[in-house]
Amino acid sequence: MQPDVSFVIAAYNAEATLDRAIAGAIAQLGVTVEVIVVDDQSRDGTLDVARAYPEDIVKVVALPQNRGPGGARNAGLDFARGRWVAVLDSDDAVLPGRMAAMIARAEAAGAQIAVDNVQVVREDGTPDDTMFPADYLEGLSEISLADYIEGNLVFESRFNLGYLKPVFLRRFLDENRLRYDEKLRIGEDYILLASALASGGRCAVEPTVGYVYHIRTGSISRVL
Repeated sequence: MQPDVSFVIAAYNAEATLDRAIAGAIAQLGVTVEVIVVDDQSRDGTLDVARAYPEDIVKVVALPQNRGPGGARNAGLDFARGRWVAVLDSDDAVLPGRMAAMIARAEAAGAQIAVDNVQVVREDGTPDDTMFPADYLEGLSEISLADYIEGNLVFESRFNLGYLKPVFLRRFLDENRLRYDEKLRIGEDYILLASALASGGRCAVEPTVGYVYHIRTGSISRVL
């Protein structure tokens, strides 16, 4: 049976945090999931951590050479079978009701993309503010391409929409041949969502918090 959601976790030297990411993915309520961990030629025990799970719980893709974050995610997307795909950073987490809420919001709006609010957690494990004030996202029913671009203008936008963590209808990505730009080591998330919007995708906004962003020194995405 086709799962509702494929979680794609690209992992490089993530042995210390990978269990947390996997735990959040498999704990989703109200949806069926598959979890795909793509090991991007890690030099630590990341691959061992991933392979410690039963194959029916976590599917492991071990890349023969390092492809960077975009390449590793693309490998996971190509392997995915779910109706929806959710990319989860190996040092982050998701709350149990996230995917059910996002899928319901997207399907009610006839959207192929959905985004939600993000909880920020400091390196010491204490929660910080959410990425966006609740009333700000509650005032948005959808995000257009123009909204998204305007929301990323340095010094001009109130909030940086580039920090959103979208989920996509997999069929929409495949039909429009949308994948991450493997030449980029930073900003590939922004380009994919912008490309999806430019391809006619509608992006619904679920204002509740579902993604948990852990600040970690040395992580590529944390230098943004």
